[in-house]
Order: sequence, then structure tokens, then C-alpha cells
Amino acid sequence: MADETVTVDGDENLRRTLGNAQDDLDNLDQSDNARLVEQRARARAPKVSGTLRGSIRARDLGNGAACVASDLVYAPVIHYGWPAHNIHAQPFLTTALADSTPMVEADNQRQAQRILSHVKGA
Repeated sequence: MADETVTVDGDENLRRTLGNAQDDLDNLDQSDNARLVEQRARARAPKVSGTLRGSIRARDLGNGAACVASDLVYAPVIHYGWPAHNIHAQPFLTTALADSTPMVEADNQRQAQRILSHVKGA
């Protein structure tokens, strides 16, 4: 049997656009999603003085990641509780994230489809 060579037209374009898509998918913009979770967490945070609610912030961590948190030292105690001190858990952050998950996933899927629509070649 003789050696055969197969040439694929568009392979360089495919390789380049797939590489670009991978970079873009690895760095999806999560800022809008983080703000959505932030708003919902603020609405669910217990309000005594309003300081906890006002301290909740969304942060872009880069590489397609974001964080919603409070820098207040007592925020984890309120969120997770402290049974020894009769403080019951009020998981406002995890509840906000769980309630936002379908919208976050839909946004990520839209972003991924937009990115993948630019893959061209072979």
C-alpha cells in the first residue's frame, strides 16, 4: 500500500479559532453574574443596622471567576451561625447563589455559544 497524504483546507484557521475560543471560554466575563448574586445576597442578608448588607461586594477574580463576600469579621458568624452563642445560621450568600444559578448558567451558555460561533475552518 502506498503512503497517502491528506490535505485539509482550513486546518490552520480551525486551529487558530479553536485556540481563541478556548482562551475566551477560560475567561468568561462573570461581572454581571457576580452583581446579580450580590444584589440577591444584599436583599437576603439580615438587617439590624444595615452594615452587613452594605458590606456585601462582588469582586472579579479574573480567569472567568468572581466572588461575592463581605469583609466584616462577623459576616461568617451570621451566615454559618455559632450554636455555642445561640446564633442561628442565616445563609444569605449561599441562598442568593442557589437562587441565581439558573440565570448564571444561562448567561454562561449564551456567552459560550457566542464564542463558539466564531470557530471557523475545516
